[in-house]
Amino acid sequence: MLNGREREAFALKVIDEVRRWPGVEMRPHASHQEAGEDDGVEFRLYGRQIGHIHTDCGVHLSLTKALKATVVRERLAEPLDNVSTAGWTMFNPVSCGDAEQAIWLLRLNYVRLRRQRMTPTAAAASDLLRKHQDALRKVSESISSVVELTQARKPRPLPSLEA
Repeated sequence: MLNGREREAFALKVIDEVRRWPGVEMRPHASHQEAGEDDGVEFRLYGRQIGHIHTDCGVHLSLTKALKATVVRERLAEPLDNVSTAGWTMFNPVSCGDAEQAIWLLRLNYVRLRRQRMTPTAAAASDLLRKHQDALRKVSESISSVVELTQARKPRPLPSLEA
């Protein structure tokens, strides 16, 4: 279990890295236990949540069923089964050094969500995606190939800028 100083160092390292990724927006994550209270920070891309980090430094993210199964099988995260959708996973750090694994998991979902907005040709030509996918391959080659299977046949349209 992380102490207060370690939690702060862990969270700051994760937040500092993820907020630098193009298109990422940060906002407070609403607590599910206390209405009107915040329980950490969530990261969004195209209006969809990449994942969130709670004040206790637990990291939660929603993946496809195939990605979740692969991540859990390779012991990179645990299933989070008491939620409304089947793809949620969690990662509970035990040391400050676990920030790299949390970043890797969030990067996984970032790549997945980016790929959904691109054609396969555009995804293959993207230097940004190539950089992030290379980082994913350093941990797991099999997960990197599963991410490519999540590629939409037709790119999903970007959300409207009108309110």
